[in-house]
Amino acid sequence: MKFAIVSDTHDNLEAVRELVNQLKKEKIDFIVHAGDIVAPFTLKEFFTLNKKMYIAFGNNDGERRLLEKISVEKGWVIGDVVEFPSGVVYHGTDMGLVDILKKCKVSYLVIGHTHEPFIEKGEITVINPGEVCGYLTGKKTYAICEDGEISILEV
Repeated sequence: MKFAIVSDTHDNLEAVRELVNQLKKEKIDFIVHAGDIVAPFTLKEFFTLNKKMYIAFGNNDGERRLLEKISVEKGWVIGDVVEFPSGVVYHGTDMGLVDILKKCKVSYLVIGHTHEPFIEKGEITVINPGEVCGYLTGKKTYAICEDGEISILEV
């Protein structure tokens, strides 16, 4: 199983388009988005990948109803906390909830929110892919998980 992990796109269309072009070269099974898409037009940039997405709402996501409508139409899964194959994704604004989710019987917990990429291995592997937008850290990052090996990459 190989999947892409992204977060905090924050309407940076140039960065999202660069990301999508990179993901077209990967043979991924699906995409996990840990929130802060912000506007629906940003979500539409992922259409050309023709891959299922699992999306957690972030604290800056506007027009949640339209984001949900687009996701449902595409057959994607969206919500505050979302299960995906072997994992769960949550934006990460409530660290108490993150601690609870770490106790789930899954392999991966994907979070975003801090814009800082990290991988924490334990009973459950916690992954924050950083930020696609590059606004806070100056680095546009995402992650690829392939058969349990996780890589943080730059857009």
